[in-house]
Amino acid sequence: MSLFSPEFKKRCQKFRRNRKSFFSLVFLLALFLLTLPAELLCNDKPLILRIDGEWFFPVFKTYTYSDMGGEHDAPILSYRSPLFKAFLAGESVAVDMAAIYRDEALTVEEPAIPRAAARKVWTLYPLVRHSYKSYYESEILPRQTLVCPASQVADGQRVPGAREEGHYLGTDKHGKDVLARLIYGFRLSLLFGLALALTSTLIGCILGAIQGYFGGIVDLLGQRATEIWGSIPQLMLMMMLSDFLSRQGHLSEGQHVMMLFLILNLTSWMGMAAHMRAMFLRARNLDYVKAAKSLGASNRRIMITHILPNSLTPIVTFLPFAVSGGIMALVGLDFLGFGLNYPTPSLGEMLAQGQDNIEAWWVIVPTFATLSTLLILLTFVGDGVRNAFDPRFK
Repeated sequence: MSLFSPEFKKRCQKFRRNRKSFFSLVFLLALFLLTLPAELLCNDKPLILRIDGEWFFPVFKTYTYSDMGGEHDAPILSYRSPLFKAFLAGESVAVDMAAIYRDEALTVEEPAIPRAAARKVWTLYPLVRHSYKSYYESEILPRQTLVCPASQVADGQRVPGAREEGHYLGTDKHGKDVLARLIYGFRLSLLFGLALALTSTLIGCILGAIQGYFGGIVDLLGQRATEIWGSIPQLMLMMMLSDFLSRQGHLSEGQHVMMLFLILNLTSWMGMAAHMRAMFLRARNLDYVKAAKSLGASNRRIMITHILPNSLTPIVTFLPFAVSGGIMALVGLDFLGFGLNYPTPSLGEMLAQGQDNIEAWWVIVPTFATLSTLLILLTFVGDGVRNAFDPRFK
């Protein structure tokens, strides 16, 4: 039996006839698919590196100098550093093992290596030769923090712009590439909002369906527990938990994102649970449910096979707005300083940078435009879905 009824398919066709909403969805999907392989668009590592006829793929693997024919078994941390350039030129390089591994015991004295012939090198870099966290000492820019994209004239002298180093939207207050952080931040925000919307919808559907279908003491206890939990200020709860857990030890970028994801899931399910409770509470007394019970169908089968397909309207209608809510929750926490730690790419953190450095328009304007575009597209999609599932809308 198909999960989607003929009526549901008609509503999908109705959504497709709404040109504004349909093309907003297409444009949003195109942006998402474009930024999904962000490492292939913005990276300080070459996509392909060929040295003396041997092929390497630094984007997908971390190499050591010995992997490329060197004498040191130390990882290559930067492919634009003077150390790696000297290595390619065939010069003897001194690798500071203690600086890499933070252990003085690893520092060793090695005999000098005579200069060899320069290696034959061919590289293919991404469109933007900077990652969201890459930093290097520029030989062109007098400074690297908050550099305008275009060159300027100060005291009668030309000051190079950040574009001359490949920073097409300038740099932030830490010297990181703004365009790379926008692309990575857009992907992270959309993935985070989508994942939060799916998990909160799933949790809300399960809890709301159980309350509405069984009713009685189950519904009563569930409602009282939800009211007590919902009476706690959500923003204050998220800020306190985020700050407390962040202080318990050093967290990696992935661990910090997962921590915020779990914290936001504590309260984001309640709206969907209330809607699904109402749908199942109404549907459990309908004739087709009573007929299924009289035929001996299990409660699980009735809930999933019979009631759920007829209760998809609130799920599909609220999903785009749930994605927007998840994105804004992450952006809000990052803006207030209780979200992701720098240098994790974050639109909220870049908005905070723009507020602190209002003269750096190349930080605040692209960030605001990116976030506004994302939320507007989601709003248009949500309006189209709501109108498609509203029988009063023609």
